[in-house]
Amino acid sequence: MKWGFILFIGMSLLTGSSYGAEYIVDNTTYLQVFTPDGVQGTFTLNGTEYTLEDGDTFTFLEGIYDTVNMVINRTISLVASGAVQLNGVVDAIAPSSITGFSVNGTVNLRGNGCNLSSTNITGTLNITGNSSRVNDSRILNPASPVMVSGDNVTITSSYINGSASHGILVNGRNARIQGNNITNSNGSGILIHGEGCLAEGNTIYLSRGDGITSDADGTSIIRNSLSFNSGDGIRSSGNNSVITNNTVLRNNGTGIYSSGKNASIKSNTVKYSGGDGIYIAGNGSTVQGCYVQNNTKNGIKITGSGCAVSSSYTYYNGENGIYSTGDNTSFRYVDSSFNARNGIYSSGKNASFFYITSASYNGENGILSTGESASMQIILDVTSNSRNGISSLGDNAYMWFVEVKKNGMNGIYSSGKNLYLSYVKNATNNTLSGINSTGINARILDVTVNLNRGNGIYSSGYNTTIAYFEAFNNLGNGVWISGGRSYIVEGNATSNRQNGVMVNGHDAIVRSVNATDNTASGIAIYGKNAIIYNCTAMKNTDGVYGTATFKMMLSRTSANRNCGVNARGTATIEQCTVYGNRYGIYAGGANSVIYSSSVSSNRGYGVYAAGSSATIYRNTVQSNGGDGITARGSYAKIYYNTANSNRGSGISSSSYRAVIAYNRASYNSYYGIYSSGKRTTIAKNIATGNRKRNIRTV
Repeated sequence: MKWGFILFIGMSLLTGSSYGAEYIVDNTTYLQVFTPDGVQGTFTLNGTEYTLEDGDTFTFLEGIYDTVNMVINRTISLVASGAVQLNGVVDAIAPSSITGFSVNGTVNLRGNGCNLSSTNITGTLNITGNSSRVNDSRILNPASPVMVSGDNVTITSSYINGSASHGILVNGRNARIQGNNITNSNGSGILIHGEGCLAEGNTIYLSRGDGITSDADGTSIIRNSLSFNSGDGIRSSGNNSVITNNTVLRNNGTGIYSSGKNASIKSNTVKYSGGDGIYIAGNGSTVQGCYVQNNTKNGIKITGSGCAVSSSYTYYNGENGIYSTGDNTSFRYVDSSFNARNGIYSSGKNASFFYITSASYNGENGILSTGESASMQIILDVTSNSRNGISSLGDNAYMWFVEVKKNGMNGIYSSGKNLYLSYVKNATNNTLSGINSTGINARILDVTVNLNRGNGIYSSGYNTTIAYFEAFNNLGNGVWISGGRSYIVEGNATSNRQNGVMVNGHDAIVRSVNATDNTASGIAIYGKNAIIYNCTAMKNTDGVYGTATFKMMLSRTSANRNCGVNARGTATIEQCTVYGNRYGIYAGGANSVIYSSSVSSNRGYGVYAAGSSATIYRNTVQSNGGDGITARGSYAKIYYNTANSNRGSGISSSSYRAVIAYNRASYNSYYGIYSSGKRTTIAKNIATGNRKRNIRTV
């Protein structure tokens, strides 16, 4: 049956609003209007001749239309009524509107401003006209991608399945690809070559290439869902791309790969990728607010310089949470935990770590930095990593406000020179040391280290300064220095299982340190030429223990279980107070000097000089449980001392050729002065009120 009537109605087309006629055609009568050469300007339907006007509408009745070859060269609308199948080619070269058809073949939208909607295409769709629109359509099993060559094209709410190539290929500029479902493409779901395009709200899965690929500048990829694609979820190589709010799951390659400059990658969720979660190769790019978890390789990988990662979470990734080799990279407000290797790895220069909320439970280090001049500030929680909490291997590292605990090796490990480490809130319960520094010129200031299974602080680098520290309850030493010319100042080393402070390096200075309640010595000196100044050592086995040459000044030792000072090497002890220990001062090295010190109320001897050529000068030695001063080494010089009220003798010497002169020895329980050494000189001493005899020589 042929239809040939006309209805005059108001039509609204993409080109504007106008009034046009409505014609109804079927699978025979349509040939009176639509030809391979174009739409007829005049045509006859059911014996009536009509003249075509722009804005007219043709309604196609239900049926199968075979061998279709329509060229639409006028601004008209085609509407399907019922199931209308067009087998062939529809070629729109004018801004026409096509709605509701099934096309088995090819649709070409070549005219500017074409509109295709609610149409199923089993075949190919090509869009070369500018500002064309495709909406709510289905493109099934095309031999080639939906080809977009025109500018400002929009494809929305459509379904594309089984493309032998890419799902959509965009060469035009400023395309809008929104809300589409694209699946089973043999290439990428969407491939973008044109600048300024938008891919938004699309669901793309099971592509044999990438979910979305773009090599154009200014691409925006927003709120897409990309999963189970054989390549990358998103792959972008253009500059100034925006990749935001995408969900990228279980893609075989990288979740999001960006190699263009100045990319902005924000608020994406990337999980279960076969490669890295997010890979940034372009300079000046940013990653912000992303959740990157359970990826086979790194959560986030950065090789570009000047990039930034902020407010992001990287968990349970197969390698590092974040892996960066680019220079000048910054990490801010990052939580990177439960990764197989490091929480954050950075090898580029001038890396900046600020307010790292957590880098914990990683298989290697919480943070591993190997580049020069890294800056770490406010590192809040670096806990339970299998190796070091923070491992800094580059020179000139700066760390401020750090908390590290329960790590399998050291809390903080640094091997680079010129470390500046300040305000470690707590380095606690680490398997080795709380802080371990091996580089030269380290500055370790205002730190708290406790309950570590090794040392609180260990430094082997030359010219280290450790100041304003609290080192307590560590199973090793509170502080252990083995590098030369180190400086330890203003700290407390208490209740450690070994020494409070141990020094193996030469020319160290230990100043204003309180070393109390340590199992071994408060301060132990094994390196030569150390200086101990204004220190306190209480309730240790030995207050100060030394085997090498050292000098001790203006310091106090008391209530130690063995000696207040136990000097096995050459010692100079000047203006010190030694009281209430089991023994006062033991000087075993040759040429030791004990000068102007107060040695009192020790349970055994006050001063015991076993080495040769000792000088004991202007000391006050009183109320000790044994002899006040004992000299056993030859050539002792005992001058101007006061030795009173000791339970043994005030001065007892068996030194060969000793000189004992100008001393006062009173009220001692044995002799005031007793000498059994040969060729001893005793002169101008005052000894009164001693229980046995004031002065006796044998």
